[in-house]
Amino acid sequence: MKTTIKTILTLTLVMGLGIMANAQKTATAPASATVLANLTITLDGTQSEIAFGTLSASTPGPVVLGANGTANANTGTVTNVARFDLTGADNPVTVTYDATVTLTETVGGVATMVMTPEVVGAALSTDQAAASAVPSLSAVTLASGVYFLWVGGTIPALATQATGIYEGTFNIDVEYN
Repeated sequence: MKTTIKTILTLTLVMGLGIMANAQKTATAPASATVLANLTITLDGTQSEIAFGTLSASTPGPVVLGANGTANANTGTVTNVARFDLTGADNPVTVTYDATVTLTETVGGVATMVMTPEVVGAALSTDQAAASAVPSLSAVTLASGVYFLWVGGTIPALATQATGIYEGTFNIDVEYN
């Protein structure tokens, strides 16, 4: 009798597992990836820094270095906007950069001033003057595998600014969408 009960319980357990196994269903999802040409961003060898020039501590208004190479105000005589060269696939690219850059006096390291960057871009290196604004977190599309970004900016009036040499670093990132 005990053997019969054990056999019935074992058969019931096996049948129950079989029913549960039949209740299991599966599904699938496709997986894919698109591999694009390596995306690079390099600082141009000639337009390699954002330089407002030599300024007077009594500059009354904002110092404006136009990224298009025009519309400068209160800058020194020798100025420069930075140019970044993007290379990769003809695909949308998100451009992200610092909203502000702190410039710190290099000797004492106490005095600072804040630069607000201006970034413009174009598909041709000769189109700086006509380049369009590129806000941070916006997308640009490479054409024939290239795109160019120029960076200038604005510094507030220097009426009470300590004298000295000021330096800082502008950070920019690019990523395929």
